[in-house]
Amino acid sequence: MREDKTSVDTRHSILYFTNSTVWGGVEEHICGLISHLSRDLFCARLVCSYENYDRFRDTCPEDIDVRPLSLNSPRHIAGAAKLARLLSREKSEIVHSHMFWSSLFASPIAWSCRVPIVVETLHGSEAWRKGWKAKCNIDRYTTHFVSKYIAVSASDAQFLALRKKVSADKIATIHNGIDLGRFSTSRGRRLRARRSLGFNDDDLVLIMVARFHPGKGHSVLISAMGELLNMHPNLRLICLGEGEGESDVRRACDEFGVTARVRLAGFQPNVSEWLAAADINVLPSFYEGFPLTVLEAMASGLPSVATNVGGIPEAIEDGISGILVPPGDPAKLANALSFLLRNTHVREAMGKAAHLRANRWFGIEKQVRETEKMYLQLCGKRAGGRATEGPPMMIADQVSSSTMHEMG
Repeated sequence: MREDKTSVDTRHSILYFTNSTVWGGVEEHICGLISHLSRDLFCARLVCSYENYDRFRDTCPEDIDVRPLSLNSPRHIAGAAKLARLLSREKSEIVHSHMFWSSLFASPIAWSCRVPIVVETLHGSEAWRKGWKAKCNIDRYTTHFVSKYIAVSASDAQFLALRKKVSADKIATIHNGIDLGRFSTSRGRRLRARRSLGFNDDDLVLIMVARFHPGKGHSVLISAMGELLNMHPNLRLICLGEGEGESDVRRACDEFGVTARVRLAGFQPNVSEWLAAADINVLPSFYEGFPLTVLEAMASGLPSVATNVGGIPEAIEDGISGILVPPGDPAKLANALSFLLRNTHVREAMGKAAHLRANRWFGIEKQVRETEKMYLQLCGKRAGGRATEGPPMMIADQVSSSTMHEMG
């Protein structure tokens, strides 16, 4: 008789964790990473909040085990115990959390369950921190549980090194990437999208894709719209996203008399169609990591007018693929937008430059390849091939000790 041999799964087991209760760029990042991760090398699972469970389940591939869990408060003892049992039973080799608040809970639990590798991705320099939170004392304590930090921008890498005192050898900078195939610069697609969304051929359309939160700067853009409409009466603004701040944006639209020219379209899964209908992307944030919305606009051939914060200047070359403005300044935002609205040839040239830059540097395959290489190195494996080249004028994969000393 032939002896039956039970196959052994030699792939590296990864559990991704997020306790976020809202949907935004971080959640899209997680879905993109999981969707493109090598199935030959890795077996991935995801634990998320109940609030985001349905959307993760709908967005992630069918082969990904998605489980809901309440674990975003010290009171969630049952959730902590459930995660510990899951890690112990399924022998995860890597636990990868996204954002500090997720890592604060998952990383110590993973460490106590003897998970060999614990990873945290930082998606922004957390400029919202005020008072005692700005001192990052708790963060520095939790660094003992984390094997590696991923910074999605060089700006975030500096924040980890200088503010959280993470050692240079524990930081890797891996820029976000997007599925470039979803976006198009086709003129035919643009015309179809504009007509399907009810825009006239002579309308000038701005688009902002961001959740409704004060840090995203919707109020600054609405204020600028009041001035822009005096010069560009055929101007329209699309705002895609959701969040508790939507009512504040609606009040601002009424206050500045722009309600009839602003469409708050909520969450839209087909962002590419809305981008195809637009002329200029706008992101007036007060702080950012490395926003996917800017990359998506670039891939769609749109120039962006965005604030010079976080990792945005690592994506947009000022004056080439877009225009950078200071945060919180409606007048300068309006001037930059008006310049592009008046100068069609400049707008189109910047859009082409943005498209080329996105296709060269910011594809999801590049991001996932660099992340997989990091995983394998942490697992003691050797990832073949040389390190991929990074975009020009950017900090390398790690913040060097000498740089830390000079900036400290």
